Amino acid sequence: MKRKICAVISLILIIASLVVFAYPDISKTENQKKNDEITERFDHVADDVQDGSWEEAEDNGEVNKDGYLIDDNGVIISEYPVVYQADIDRLYADSIAYNERLKEHQDMDHTDFADEALDLSDYGIYDGVYGYITAPSIDLNTPIYLGASEDNMAWGAAHLMNTSLPTGGESTNVALAGHTGYFGRIVFDNIPYLNEGDNVSITTYFGTLNYRVISKKEILSTETNDIYVVKGKDLLTLLTCASMGKKRYQVTCERV
Repeated sequence: MKRKICAVISLILIIASLVVFAYPDISKTENQKKNDEITERFDHVADDVQDGSWEEAEDNGEVNKDGYLIDDNGVIISEYPVVYQADIDRLYADSIAYNERLKEHQDMDHTDFADEALDLSDYGIYDGVYGYITAPSIDLNTPIYLGASEDNMAWGAAHLMNTSLPTGGESTNVALAGHTGYFGRIVFDNIPYLNEGDNVSITTYFGTLNYRVISKKEILSTETNDIYVVKGKDLLTLLTCASMGKKRYQVTCERV
């Protein structure tokens, strides 16, 4: 009897150990699946932009507070949230205006990078997703959120306040940060494996911007020199933790 009990306990411990060791990989797979679903949903929404504005649609009872189309009884009739052309045009104009202001003044010393450059809910976008970033060579496919808060960096690519928004154009430098080493999640863990010449793309409601990696290096966590706008350049800078958080790994890309 004792041998049977010991055998059962041993079996339970073995199974528990296997679950513990397998959990991170399972969780990472589920996390990537979630990101793939978010970016797929983004594509559906971006391909089905509605005429008019969200405010008009709300006033007419055509959309609920989460951005889904509804019928006269309030029943959801769209598979995905919807956005409206007037709001997307306004978001683009405001993004361009924001970038133009950075060309005149970009003070990193007094910036809270966790702040949002724009409030997407003002444009009828309620999932917080500005777009997404892909890099085929490292299987990167993750949504972009505005503001480098802990949550945003843990779940996706976080845009740093006071750096350019991804609209493209000369004298812009989009800085995106993501965490590395989160238990059960892959965010920017594979950024160090990007090589010079690799392709990186950003897709937003305004289209897709294609970049190519031109340099990579480790920097101190306090260094901000390379996220400033460079006159005449169209850049993308990716940042993640290195050396147990004491340093940052930085990849610089230039628009193709």
